[in-house]
Amino acid sequence: MAFTTTMLSWSTIEYGKRMGPQMKEARAAIRYAADYFLKCATSTPGRLYNPVSDVAAETAAALAAASIVFRKVDPSYSKLLLRTAQKVYQFALQYQGSYSNSLVSAACPFYCSYSGFKDELLWGAAWLFRAANAVYYYKLVKSLGADDQPDIFSWDNKYAGAHVLLSKRALLNGDKNFDQYRQEADNFMCKVLLNSPPSTTQCTQGGLMFKLPESNLQYVTAITFLLTTYSKYMSATKHTFNCGNVFITTNTCRQANILVQLVHELT
Repeated sequence: MAFTTTMLSWSTIEYGKRMGPQMKEARAAIRYAADYFLKCATSTPGRLYNPVSDVAAETAAALAAASIVFRKVDPSYSKLLLRTAQKVYQFALQYQGSYSNSLVSAACPFYCSYSGFKDELLWGAAWLFRAANAVYYYKLVKSLGADDQPDIFSWDNKYAGAHVLLSKRALLNGDKNFDQYRQEADNFMCKVLLNSPPSTTQCTQGGLMFKLPESNLQYVTAITFLLTTYSKYMSATKHTFNCGNVFITTNTCRQANILVQLVHELT
């Protein structure tokens, strides 16, 4: 639920101007979820309902992302969301661990935290940096590193999303301190683009991107969002890169995304 809220908020932040009358509906959905997370975080002082680091850091990410959505339309609500996000993130740092370690029989195998909790800590810090623009979160982001090399993006593994989110600072703001995340985002694209030499992506017989046998479309949807958004950043700065001997431009990412969406619709 927290991941869904973060992604809906990110979608609204990036593409809200194109949503027309659906922008109101998107804000309503985000507020509905954010209100629930506020209750989880404030009902009992010093306690978060749904701990530990992975769930807490993702909840912080959802609240921070939502705070950006409401910054102009409801400033007081936005500030409440950001304050709560900061407190929840401190909870995630203080009580480190994966929720599924204490809920093995209830969470596994379907909702085990296979990627651990460091990706959520990076993801949460990235969103808090985006929302608060504070040096503290910048230092946290840098301390958490960017050396994971994912070929997937999902509710469980957030590394690729964090890398693309942080790459915006390098590409659009020209901040060299974030070049490592731009490089990580490039590497991720190389692993998911079908015609890229390092690609680990397979396709179904009908041409749909295939990642995992359980609920494959969730991975397709999340990955195509990153393809679309990263190509947007690339287009704004005319950024290009190489995947082995293949030259990648913003059109490469967009065409791959259009193909995946078309096959998705046909299935």
